[in-house]
Amino acid sequence: MDIRKFLKQYWFQLGIFVLLTVPLLFLMQENVLRSVVLLLSLIIWLVVSIKTKSVVLSSILYILITLPFNLTYQLPTHVLFFNTDPYVSGIYTNYLVPTISILDLGLVLLIASYIYEYGRKHMQVILHKFLIYLIPLGLFLLLQSAFRLDLNSLVNGGRLVLGSISLLFLIDYLKTQKHSNIYKCILWISVASVLIQGVLGTMQFIGGSSLGLSMLGESQVVSGMQGSSFVTLNSEVFLRAYGTFPHPNVLGGYFVMNVLLGLFLFSKSEGFYKKLSILLIILSCIFVTLTFSRIVILLVLGIVFVTLVYKLIKGKLFSFTPLLLVERFTNLISGNDTSWTDRINLMKSGLGVMKNNLMFGTGLGNFTKGMENNIPSTVNGVLLIQPVHNVLLLMIAELGIVGSLLYVLLLGKVLVSNVSKMNWFKWLVILTLVVIGCFDHYLFSLPQGMIIGGILFLLLLK
Repeated sequence: MDIRKFLKQYWFQLGIFVLLTVPLLFLMQENVLRSVVLLLSLIIWLVVSIKTKSVVLSSILYILITLPFNLTYQLPTHVLFFNTDPYVSGIYTNYLVPTISILDLGLVLLIASYIYEYGRKHMQVILHKFLIYLIPLGLFLLLQSAFRLDLNSLVNGGRLVLGSISLLFLIDYLKTQKHSNIYKCILWISVASVLIQGVLGTMQFIGGSSLGLSMLGESQVVSGMQGSSFVTLNSEVFLRAYGTFPHPNVLGGYFVMNVLLGLFLFSKSEGFYKKLSILLIILSCIFVTLTFSRIVILLVLGIVFVTLVYKLIKGKLFSFTPLLLVERFTNLISGNDTSWTDRINLMKSGLGVMKNNLMFGTGLGNFTKGMENNIPSTVNGVLLIQPVHNVLLLMIAELGIVGSLLYVLLLGKVLVSNVSKMNWFKWLVILTLVVIGCFDHYLFSLPQGMIIGGILFLLLLK
């Protein structure tokens, strides 16, 4: 092999790899295993980019591969003139700690790769008609963070801008490229990821505790322990499946995303890959039950129902629901489950936060800070220091009317520019986004949730 020729041909990939590997040497002092996992992920990106000769494709696959892993690094709360206070009423909360995710790395890789592979002129063409929305939004987020001297808001604002730009690049990529190979890669990655997350979730459910996989981002949880998400059914306590996500609800959202992704890929595949897409749907439908997320389970049942009616058996339907899940839903009626009460109390508190920061918001990621004097609690007296479980209310509370309007205008422009004829599948995607957004916050507040929402958004456009 001619080393000079190799270096000349792959200078960008090798340069990015070295640039991102150096910080890992310092991170190893904090967590060796996580640093090794991050290094392996970068090696995979490098190898795939060289093999496929496409850094953009490699970056897209990198995001899909790393999506399930809640690998994050918490930044110091005091940097330069920024002074982030992670305490609410004297209680430390992770939501207020500025945090970088492995998915942020994926977004940076995607944007840098797109500029390198297609050139700055092509990038300017893509962004041209959206700059009138992107620039005001970016300036608003920057000024919002600067006036508050808040690093957490700055980091979250940067993630929102990077995600928006990445979305525009992905739309262009899917419009201009032949997709047979990328769809096959996505299908294999999705099946493998769902299977891994399903097996891990099953082991957590059966064992009643986490599996010691913190280097993959697994939450440290135990059935019945405060801070862990569990259900009491038939007088027994069961740990809900987490996989390597921060919460079972996010894992449930990941599964329902893969159900819709499987339906989309089924329509785009032939032969063996049609069967593989069906396998993706079946695995997602099976494993979602162990998350015990009622909203997501109902969504999956609804998606399956509509699909069977319109595509498979046209009117003939049968379904099977495990008895444990029946009890999980009947608890709502009997009053044995307080999660809905907690959501309502959070919403009441959220309305207060929104009213107090109506025009310019609390800053991205700072909703819990706005609850300082109005923190709701569970029936057991545990303080609910977490974002309100409603994306619209959370967005207005954190961005204010001004920032929310700028962000909604950007998304509206993207929709108007790219959505063609609506069909039953796109309405299912909209229903999924709306329902999850009405009853949870992760599509707007967590890196993994934002990527899940972004993928659903892309399915809506396609």
